[in-house]
Amino acid sequence: MERYIKEQRVIIVKAHHKHEESYAETVRKIRGIFGRRNAPYQSTVKRMIKKFEETGSITGSKLPVRHRTGRPLDNISAVSESVAESARTSLRRRSQHLGIPRSTMQRIVTKHLHLHAYKIKLTQQLKPTDHVQRREFVNWVLENQKVEGHFSKKIMFNDEAHFQLDG
Repeated sequence: MERYIKEQRVIIVKAHHKHEESYAETVRKIRGIFGRRNAPYQSTVKRMIKKFEETGSITGSKLPVRHRTGRPLDNISAVSESVAESARTSLRRRSQHLGIPRSTMQRIVTKHLHLHAYKIKLTQQLKPTDHVQRREFVNWVLENQKVEGHFSKKIMFNDEAHFQLDG
């Protein structure tokens, strides 16, 4: 993204070439037009003038476009067939078998085939009595808070974690 629009770049180049001034003098004059916060640095003016003198243009140059070679239709169809045959094969093994880099395989699976990994989450089932018990606990804490003052700082809560060793 360019910071200065075309009209602003024209003003900068004209201000510099008007009297063959130095870069510092150009910045001082532009500061009066653009304002103190929006004026370019001396190095920016120098770069713009150099580009204008070399190319005759004040616009930014277009970057070359890199064509993607790893995801042609035959690779996508090969991965799709491989997934249809055995969905439980890992991406690493599948990429070795098909001779496609693992990162390319990941992009094909997510962006073209719209398949995403998921993880099973274990949650505790809420029962009808849980709401009543929670309410009783809160009332008990509030009662003791009134009596002892800093009672809530004496309670320690811990969290359970589930670990699975089968992957």
